[in-house]
Amino acid sequence: MNKELERKLNNIIQVGTVVEIDKSKALARVNILGRVTDFLPVKMIGNSFVKVFIPIRVNEQVLVFSPFGNANSGFIIPSIFNVNCKEPSGSNPDKAIIEFSGGVRIDSDGSTVNVIAPVNVNVTAATATITAANTIITSETANNGNVTINGNLTVNGNIAMNGAGGAGGIAEITGDLKVSGTIYDSKGDLTNHTHSTTDGATAEAR
Repeated sequence: MNKELERKLNNIIQVGTVVEIDKSKALARVNILGRVTDFLPVKMIGNSFVKVFIPIRVNEQVLVFSPFGNANSGFIIPSIFNVNCKEPSGSNPDKAIIEFSGGVRIDSDGSTVNVIAPVNVNVTAATATITAANTIITSETANNGNVTINGNLTVNGNIAMNGAGGAGGIAEITGDLKVSGTIYDSKGDLTNHTHSTTDGATAEAR
């Protein structure tokens, strides 16, 4: 076989290690057996409908695909798990996992989706709608946590307040309370109740 042709065939697919990245673009240089390539494009998903950018990292093990046998005219296919970058914990054939360096993790076995985010989560939307049989919001901090709503709150249903450990909730309102209906407490109707006056007559609530 012609040596030049053999060289090109050997260079079509090679394994290398990223040694330099372009922080603003999907470009990187790769060390292949001691030889460093030019900046090569990194394979991503991108078109007029959707663009997905996953930053490549120095020391990441990758494939360099060179259709014409010249590594400097190829592109990079990331990334390969190896002894320095192992699969995320809990990996198995029945679970998909996305794990970020800051500890954010999304995984699913097809029946349940788990999202772990030990960081701030910001959601910006024109309208956000959550539809579920049951929705539970738990704020886990040293003081049992707080949930803050900036804006108006409309509840189409009942509100039950159990308090910490079921000991009874406390509602604190700074401002006016307007009720279209009846207010009850443990002793009965507060809106339509009557009480005795000092002269023995009966007065209705106002």
